[in-house]
Amino acid sequence: MLTRFRTKLRETAQRFALGGLGALMSIVGLGFFSASLLMFLLTVTDAITASAIMGGGYLGLGLIFMVAARGTTSETTQTSSQKVPEAPDTRDMPPLAAAFMHGMAQGMAEGRRH
Repeated sequence: MLTRFRTKLRETAQRFALGGLGALMSIVGLGFFSASLLMFLLTVTDAITASAIMGGGYLGLGLIFMVAARGTTSETTQTSSQKVPEAPDTRDMPPLAAAFMHGMAQGMAEGRRH
């Protein structure tokens, strides 16, 4: 049992080290690619425009990655066969508050299905 644990721990450490090294190499490659893109843009446009293009590109990619990461939470990966909670009891609430609570419950249930 202990031998199997050590083997699994060693494999996990190797996988983590190789993944970290791959990430580091990707970051270095991205730096060189960014530098070459900036040099190319400087031959075509002025420095301010080239910097704005690069900044806009990185901002756009960052926003895309943040939206993609938001969609991969554990709540969204749950199966739709799980029970969705019922809407709260709204008999003692004013009609506007009851409609708001009903809408919130429906929105939360819809978010769990996707």
